[in-house]
Amino acid sequence: MKLEPEIIGESSAWIVVRKPHGMPTAPLREDEQGTLLAWILAIRPECGDVVGKKSVERGLLHRLDTGTAGLVLAAKTQSAYDSLAESQESEKIEKTYEALCAQSGEPLDTRSLPMTVRSQFRAFGPGGREVRPVFPGERRYDPAAREYETKILSIRRRPDGNTLIVASLTRGYRHQIRCHVSRLGYPIVGDRLYNPRWVGVPENPESEPLELCAVSLSFPDPLSGSKVSFSLRQQDRRNR
Repeated sequence: MKLEPEIIGESSAWIVVRKPHGMPTAPLREDEQGTLLAWILAIRPECGDVVGKKSVERGLLHRLDTGTAGLVLAAKTQSAYDSLAESQESEKIEKTYEALCAQSGEPLDTRSLPMTVRSQFRAFGPGGREVRPVFPGERRYDPAAREYETKILSIRRRPDGNTLIVASLTRGYRHQIRCHVSRLGYPIVGDRLYNPRWVGVPENPESEPLELCAVSLSFPDPLSGSKVSFSLRQQDRRNR
């Protein structure tokens, strides 16, 4: 049975919602249903008056991939959106993820943690569905272009042979966590793009989901300026 989104916290200025696996965050067209934003607008129609980065995205401050579960932040007013967008640009909004990964190479030395993976990205594959990291000194690296950072906070081997990685970021690029951990030799379980074990495996309700979840979120409140933080409970993580 497909899980429904859940409100985790809200104020007069913003709302934080848990998105389940398999639900798109934002629509591609105005009349598209079945997205997290459509669900938010149905219960909090005031979010529809906000003009965001793209008009179709309304007050969404960020998106998660369709296969990724976890916390999403949206603004209820234009002033709140403008303030939060400025906070995001200055890297004051932090998101933490848990990724259940396989191991395809030599294990990383956990004594070096936390460690930061920093790269630019380029589109890759048919229709640019995938991305590839581009590091300094590599072909296509542009010294004037933005780099994106993924901070690896912990790596823990589990009894089932998989590895649980906790990572955080302040500014995200499409597929950033998925691409970076795969490059480190830890492709995410259920990842149809970056884990060779799962490439070509069709997605259906009975198949393994993408085992990536945005488990915590912190940001400056646009009204008070104080730090607001949310973290999913263990039960939420199991039911994502």
